[in-house]
Amino acid sequence: MTFSFRRAARIIPLVALGTLAVSPVSIAAENDAEARYTKLDITGTGTIQAPPDQLTARFRAESRDTSAAAAQQSVNTQVHKATDLAEKAKGVTYAVLHYSVSELRGEKDKTPPSWSASQTMTFTATDGKSLLPLTGQLQANGLLLEGLEWSLSPDKQKTLFLEAEKAAVTDAKKQAETLAATLGLKVVRFSTISVSGSSFPRPVFMAAMAARSMDSVTPPSSTAETQNVNATANATVLLAP
Repeated sequence: MTFSFRRAARIIPLVALGTLAVSPVSIAAENDAEARYTKLDITGTGTIQAPPDQLTARFRAESRDTSAAAAQQSVNTQVHKATDLAEKAKGVTYAVLHYSVSELRGEKDKTPPSWSASQTMTFTATDGKSLLPLTGQLQANGLLLEGLEWSLSPDKQKTLFLEAEKAAVTDAKKQAETLAATLGLKVVRFSTISVSGSSFPRPVFMAAMAARSMDSVTPPSSTAETQNVNATANATVLLAP
């Protein structure tokens, strides 16, 4: 988000020509006024800390078979079972995503080909009370857990970005006033200012774990670590005695 504050040049109507034009005298006066000021370029920063409010588990259902139809039917069955369980879990939403089918051939041409089918799914909740037990059930049913991460929901991202940007502007203003006083000057106004936010931290997905490697249906654990949302404000400030 960028805010620009500029003094508009005075426009003088030229009736004789029937057009509007910017007076060269006006531009020169504006430039002379700017030249009387000391320009200070500063960068303010703002950081807001907040706990994440969204937990997402990413799964993949997959199957291999000598028949493409059989491989796909197995995946379809796994996905339907998974969504049935998700609908029974309080506060959990899910999305059934990418589906792929591929033919696998051996090194020798005479080897009969086999088929691989897979589909990805995501399950999301505001906390782990319902999602983590569901994750353990899905692992036990044979689904591959590809990742488990905490993040910020879109609405919370927007709110935190705005707070971080406000903090960055406040920091820039404080810097301007402090440096101006050190120079024996005062802040006249901000000539330009641009505000931007950094990308949100994305926790690394945990290593994939299949149900067949588990000795029980104990669900996985996940800690909701504090998120830092950062923003910067770059500004040009005009100073005068």
